[in-house]
Amino acid sequence: MARQREIMVGSRDRFAVRIAFLTDPDQGRAATREHSLSWGAIEIWANGHNLCRHLEQGESIDAAHWYLLPILRWLASNWDFLLHEERLPGRNAGPDAWISMQRTAEPPQAFPDDAAEQWEIGWHNWWERHALQASREGGLVPNLFVRRWRDLIELSWGDRPIAGAPEGFTFGAIHGCARFGPGDVAYVLHGILDDSSHHLLNELPTSPVFAQLRGDVQRLRKTDRRRRLGLLSGFRCDDLQPEESWREIESLFPSNLPSEVGDALFGVQANDLVIESPAQVALMFGSLSPTINSADARSLAEKLVQFYDPRGEDSNLSRVVRDVPVEGSEERAWKQGYQLAENCLEAIDGAIAKEPPLAVENLLDHLGISVEPIKLKDRSVRAVALAGPKHRPAVLVNDNVPYHSVQTRRFTLAHELCHILHDRGYGAKLALASGPWAPVDVEKRANAFAAMLLMPTDRVGSVVRHLTSPLDSAEAVWEVANAFQTSFTATLGHLYNLGHIDEVTRDALRAEIEARAPRSGA
Repeated sequence: MARQREIMVGSRDRFAVRIAFLTDPDQGRAATREHSLSWGAIEIWANGHNLCRHLEQGESIDAAHWYLLPILRWLASNWDFLLHEERLPGRNAGPDAWISMQRTAEPPQAFPDDAAEQWEIGWHNWWERHALQASREGGLVPNLFVRRWRDLIELSWGDRPIAGAPEGFTFGAIHGCARFGPGDVAYVLHGILDDSSHHLLNELPTSPVFAQLRGDVQRLRKTDRRRRLGLLSGFRCDDLQPEESWREIESLFPSNLPSEVGDALFGVQANDLVIESPAQVALMFGSLSPTINSADARSLAEKLVQFYDPRGEDSNLSRVVRDVPVEGSEERAWKQGYQLAENCLEAIDGAIAKEPPLAVENLLDHLGISVEPIKLKDRSVRAVALAGPKHRPAVLVNDNVPYHSVQTRRFTLAHELCHILHDRGYGAKLALASGPWAPVDVEKRANAFAAMLLMPTDRVGSVVRHLTSPLDSAEAVWEVANAFQTSFTATLGHLYNLGHIDEVTRDALRAEIEARAPRSGA
C-alpha cells in the first residue's frame, strides 16, 4: 500500500499518537468516498507501550488498520468529555476507568427493573463518550478509556474480546493505566486532529463531511469555559447541561465575594483547549455524590469561603507537604500509603509524642490544620479536606455519619491528613470529600497512611510481644486495638499487612467478629 501521509505527535516514552493515511485496500468498494480517503493505520503510545500492537494470524502488527474518519470525528465531538469529565457511571468500583467499567457493566441484582435500566443507560452513555471502541464502526481498536482524573488525564486499557474479531486476534497490551498532564494530552490529540482534518479537506475540498470535521476541530478552541468547569465538577451531571451545572455552583456563593476570594476559589490554569488546573470549587464537587442536595452544597460553599486566608498554611505544614502521585494499582497504593506515613512520623520526630495512642488531634494542631464539624445530609461523606495557597487547611468532619466512636474519629483525621500532605494538585489546591465518589486509589492510599500513622510498625511489634491472649484470637486483636485506640477492623487488617497473622486467621477473625453483637469501634 502506498503511504500518502504520516502524522506523529508526542513522545513514545510518554504519550504519543501516530497515524498514517494509506491507500484503501478495497479501493472504496465498501465505504463512502470520505471513509475510503481516511483509510490508514493508527498507533497509540503510553509510557512506552504501543496499545495498538496486536497479533493477527500469528503475526505481530504494530498498528491498527481501518478507516480513521470515525476515530477523528469521535475525538472532536467528545473532546470536552475526554479531557474534563472524571465521574464514572453508577459508582466508583476500581482505581481506573477500565477496571471500574468492567465491574459495573451489570446493574446490582437487587435493583428494580426501572433502576437497572437507568444504570445500563448511564453506563452505555459514559462508555460512548470515553471508550475508543465506541468510534470503531466495525474496526478493531484497543479497549482504551480516556477520562479526567483530578489534575491529570487518565488512559486505562485492558484486553477483552471484541465483537467481529477473527479467531486469534488479540491486542498485546494487558491491563494498564497511565496518567499525564492535561496540556500534554491536549497537545497530542489536537495536533493529530488539526493535521488530519487539514489533510483530508485538501484531499477532497468539496466534501461537506471533511468541512464539518475541520470546523469541529477549529471550534475546540472556542468552547465556553463554564462547560468544562461543569464537567470537572460533576455537579448534577445527569440532570443539567455542564454550563448550567457550573452556573448553579456559582449561585451558591455570595454575589459580592471580594475579587481575591473569588480568584482563590474559582481561579483556573487553562488554555484554549483544556483546563489544566481546575478551580478548587470544581475539585470539591467532583468528589461528592452527583445527587448531593442544595443544603449540603451551600454548607460546603460557606466553608470554602470561611477558610480563605491569603497567608496560606503554617510553616510547620509546608515543610512536610509533598504532592506524591498515587501508584497505579490498589496494592501499590496501599504500600505507598504505609511509606508516606513512616516518612511523616520521621519528619515530626520530637514535635509530637509518638507513644501509643498517637495524639492525632494535637498533630493536626501542630501543623496548623483546623478541625471543625459539619452536618451534611449525605451520610456517605466521612469528612472533607481543604488546603490551598490561599486557604487555611482544614478537616471538616461530618457529624451525620453513622459512627461516632473515638476510634473512627482518629482514623478519619489521620486519613484526611494524608490528603492534605500528599494529594495536592499541580496548583497545590485540595478540596476532597472522602467517600464513595472520591478516587478509589487515593482513598486506599489514605487508609493505609492512617493505619500506619496510628499504628507504627515498631510500636505494633512491642504491643504484640506483650499480649496476654494468643495472637490468633479476637481478644488479642482487641488488645492491640485498645492500645492504639483504633477499630477492630482497621487493626485486624494492619496486623495481617505487617505479617503478624496470616490470611486464614484474618478471615476467620473477621467472620467471628461480624457474627457477634456490634461492639463500639469495631
